[in-house]
Amino acid sequence: MAKNDIMTTKELAEYIKLNEKTVIKMAQTGKLPGVKIGNQWRFHLAAIDNYIQGQIVKSADEDLDLLIQTETTIIPLSRLVSLENIKLNLKAKNGDDVLKILAKIARENKLTLNEQLLLKELRNREQMMSTAIGKGVAVPHPRNPSAEIFQKPNVVFARLEKGIDFGAPDAKDVFVFFMICAPNEFVHLRLLAKIAKLMHVENITEKLLRAQDREKIMQILLEVDHKRMFSD
Repeated sequence: MAKNDIMTTKELAEYIKLNEKTVIKMAQTGKLPGVKIGNQWRFHLAAIDNYIQGQIVKSADEDLDLLIQTETTIIPLSRLVSLENIKLNLKAKNGDDVLKILAKIARENKLTLNEQLLLKELRNREQMMSTAIGKGVAVPHPRNPSAEIFQKPNVVFARLEKGIDFGAPDAKDVFVFFMICAPNEFVHLRLLAKIAKLMHVENITEKLLRAQDREKIMQILLEVDHKRMFSD
């Protein structure tokens, strides 16, 4: 679907994979930010994206499970982060340095065939609103997830040597970055939900910061997935 800055109810329903009646009901009850012009609803794409990110991050575990659930087998987050996609002790002076690093990692690991387009889309998303979610973590991603940028789902994990101001809602410096690599919006929302669910683990940011190497990061992710697999 071509992305317009202003979307109709039908276009928004297609964008977030819900039926039109549900979208209208959510708009009427204030659960989706929109403006009613006459008898038609209109939705600003930037406001919708910001709202979705904020709501997913705040969601309870049970709600995140519903979002992650699909008709096929659920792929654990640890399966989407390979050792090659984990980079530690990176140096960055500002947010744009981080975005350049992430785009370079994606190109070097063949996650994207278009580094410049990816960087452009990452910058566009941050201009809309920071993808920092608090607790020292951010989830950078393209403004418009598409197969033109990413061929298949992946997650890049990057950790800075020193935290930076990334516009986090809690005003804390950001050290940890999970870049969402999604070929479409459907996959993007589910990857975001997986990361949001990970952030519900007690002291998870501290554990990720203390990890001495890539293997330890992977071990932490595997342990979280293992515990959930046998507790659900």
